[in-house]
Amino acid sequence: MKKLVVTADVPTEIKMTRTLDAPRRLVEQAMTRPELLTRWLGNSYSPLVSAEVEFRVGGAYRHVYRRSGDHVEFAFVGTYREIGDGRWVTVERMEGAPGEAVITTTLVETRVDGVTKTTLTAVMAFPTQQVRDMVLATGMEKGAAESYDNLERLVTSL
Repeated sequence: MKKLVVTADVPTEIKMTRTLDAPRRLVEQAMTRPELLTRWLGNSYSPLVSAEVEFRVGGAYRHVYRRSGDHVEFAFVGTYREIGDGRWVTVERMEGAPGEAVITTTLVETRVDGVTKTTLTAVMAFPTQQVRDMVLATGMEKGAAESYDNLERLVTSL
């Protein structure tokens, strides 16, 4: 069974869902604290090498990755548009590239057989289907799956 479920049912969106064996507060910390982000975000092809985060409405973030093969660095930058209870909305773009995506992240905590789990859902909304399809063509699903595996290892160790 696949742990990460990626769907593209809406022409301009990518939806990713993953259930983690950890409480919501730990998942949220891992997703919003720079010192934790650098321990899981990214993958073996492009690990995250630095993270700056101002987790507040209007706050900015910058995630810098380094490709393993040629060591070229690239960054994703964004701002927090909304922050609520287990939910936040960001506007993100690749630094130096045109266009942006609106990403809505939700964390829902449940208890299953006495174990606390958190279901993470990230919906990425793009300006056009063409842009969405370009993102899908990068192999992002494989990279995201690896990142979320790293996230689960991290939050179960905290």
